[in-house]
Amino acid sequence: MKIAKFTKLERRVGHIASRQAHQQLMQVPWDRFHTAYEEYIQWQALALWARAIVESESCPSARLKAILRKRCPGFAEEMDLSNKPELLGLQLFSWVHNQAFGFAKQEGWLDALVFYGFRDTRCQGYWTYWEHCEKEWKSRRPRPFPDFPQWRRSALSWKLQGNVGCGAVAKAVEEYLDFEAVVYWLRPLFEAPTDELPANVVLELKQECPGLLEFVNTHISGTYLRKSRRWQRLFNWGKEHVLSQAKKERWVDHVLSQARIHPRHVRMVDYTALWCKARLGITRLPYPSPRQWRRNAESYVGPTRKRSSPT
Repeated sequence: MKIAKFTKLERRVGHIASRQAHQQLMQVPWDRFHTAYEEYIQWQALALWARAIVESESCPSARLKAILRKRCPGFAEEMDLSNKPELLGLQLFSWVHNQAFGFAKQEGWLDALVFYGFRDTRCQGYWTYWEHCEKEWKSRRPRPFPDFPQWRRSALSWKLQGNVGCGAVAKAVEEYLDFEAVVYWLRPLFEAPTDELPANVVLELKQECPGLLEFVNTHISGTYLRKSRRWQRLFNWGKEHVLSQAKKERWVDHVLSQARIHPRHVRMVDYTALWCKARLGITRLPYPSPRQWRRNAESYVGPTRKRSSPT
């Protein structure tokens, strides 16, 4: 996809949309949002596949109509009543927002779902592949058109930049987010007066990320670096080891940029700030396991809802 150049007004509107999406995201438990998020990305793929076929044929075929009737209950009536069949793809996007995700709209977090879902690596891959199909199919119409699973597989393999498919980038993003969760779990310990890790934390790290434990013991514990810098070095280790292939093939920056806008990352950052503050000065309570930390982070919602202290 081409790199967009935005005006000052467009950037301001984007910042407003980002803040609104952030606020909405933090009002929904993660498991509920994540389920809808994954479904939304699938719906984007279906709508783009249908749009590519309709724009190539100028009207929906009987086969396409049958598939959409099965997958999109109620949309068949809209197809039959429409006097502009070439707009079916755009109408399907509207149907998805109002019907498939009407519950999110009613509960006030549809904007967050659209904002983060559209920016997901896979969704960007679907749009990029759709642009390719729109151009390619005008001069060479496929016979037959690919079915939806085949089209989706091709889109996930499509190159976003360099020589890497969006599916590989999406997988690397998830792996890096798993690593980030471990680092955020550790953060209060690097702000504590002592450098010694609790025994249960050492055991958990041996299971979760033994290489990171070795790095901490060798390069972090006992050093005279500022606490914030020591914590940042853990992320640098992750870039070198968790994303070693991406770095070798020179697409690590793309993974990191996608990780930063992922809703899971956004929620972890918010939860970590609150959790570190809550843990400040606490020594009598046992340090939670990373699994418990993740459950707490995922169940966390914003300050307008009642919540227990994240210790």
